[in-house]
Amino acid sequence: MYTKDTIAAISTPAGEGAVGIIRVSGPDALNAAFEIFRTPGEKKDLRERYLYYGNIEDGGAVLDSACMVFMRGPRSYTGEDTVELHCHGGTLVLKKVLEAILRRNARIAGPGEFTKRAYLNGKLDLAQAEAVIDIIRAQTETALSSAQARLGGTLSKTVYEVRNTLLDLLMHLEAELDFPEDEIDPLPKDEIETGLSKAEGSLRKLLSTYEEGRVLREGVKVLILGRPNVGKSSLLNILLKEERAIVTPVPGTTRDVIEEVINLRGIPVRLMDTAGLRETSDHVEAIGVRAAKEKIRGAQLILYVVDASAPDYAEDTELIRCAEGKQVIVVHNKADLSFNLELAAAAFNGYNIRPVSALTSDGIEELKDDIYAEATGRSYGAALESAPGGMIASLRHKESIEKSLHGIIRTRAAVGEGLPREFIATDLRWALDMLGEITGETTTEDILDKIFSSFCIGK
Repeated sequence: MYTKDTIAAISTPAGEGAVGIIRVSGPDALNAAFEIFRTPGEKKDLRERYLYYGNIEDGGAVLDSACMVFMRGPRSYTGEDTVELHCHGGTLVLKKVLEAILRRNARIAGPGEFTKRAYLNGKLDLAQAEAVIDIIRAQTETALSSAQARLGGTLSKTVYEVRNTLLDLLMHLEAELDFPEDEIDPLPKDEIETGLSKAEGSLRKLLSTYEEGRVLREGVKVLILGRPNVGKSSLLNILLKEERAIVTPVPGTTRDVIEEVINLRGIPVRLMDTAGLRETSDHVEAIGVRAAKEKIRGAQLILYVVDASAPDYAEDTELIRCAEGKQVIVVHNKADLSFNLELAAAAFNGYNIRPVSALTSDGIEELKDDIYAEATGRSYGAALESAPGGMIASLRHKESIEKSLHGIIRTRAAVGEGLPREFIATDLRWALDMLGEITGETTTEDILDKIFSSFCIGK
């Protein structure tokens, strides 16, 4: 699925820094590096995985003073001969060193091509390879722990266990079909049912982790909405733990959408404070109100803020309709002044109601728990009791598991109806193939291209 040529790329971020790394991988990696790297010692005496200091020269000109380390395949990240040149971290010097390497029988690497080669050479399975980009993009410690666990193989282990259960059943069924003259004892119906039930239970448990895993990986957009002067900006400030939004007694102070990202119970949350919802003749404020309504479409969760100390909710019950179809928490701010739960429940029947005080911080921790529960589908307390690694975070993984479950359900139906074992084996093979898409046993070049195109060049 790839030609075994030599690739090279800058593996550190663009811009200035103390050190910049150029990675080279492939059959000519060592020769290409040795042609430009000069060290006082003999090249034949260079040891693998040792860092050597020297000069990088091209055409008699010294490009940089740098360090070099090389790793012979298969004991490298890609499974191929690999060299890293640790240069000074300037844009121009890295560019010139890379150009010198590319003139030595190497080509520029594509996005994620080093990790793709690691997968193709059996250093990682596909689920582990996808975890690499999740580690790079993790915004919270919990998200990082989850990605590191997937890289370590927690997801793959569960998938392999289910595949082995299904594979054992399929092997016996196919043996019955392929060698009828050997009088192989048919696999008992209850034994097939037991194996299928075990596999289905494991996959359903894995599938139930998707929302939490997705939120850890991608974050959640939370829009703060409500009428003017109910405390939306105060709520933003207390969640951020800084004075980000201007707070005044004057209605309409917030004119534009203010966005900030916070770490809330381990998930990255993009908070968006908006202009108060009302009819206004002020042209600038009207633009802000319009922008607030437009942001509703892209938000996953709405915090609709009301003034608990002035419980005339008639206008709020009309305005909250603009958030229909979204997950909504009705935040009753100023609850330290007054709060009537029965009145609030009657006005906002069916909504999650949370009384808080942005002044005293009462109810804020409970609001954070509510946000976590709404975003992930389970309570924060339950999340604390389980490790973050045993979950799925990719839509691709979710869809593959759903297809595999469908195959298992069809298989159980075929067994229950007493259909010929050819039909049972066909459905079982489908369920296995769908699981193989997760770890890479069954995949296509198009799927690989789509996955690795999201990586940065040099990884």
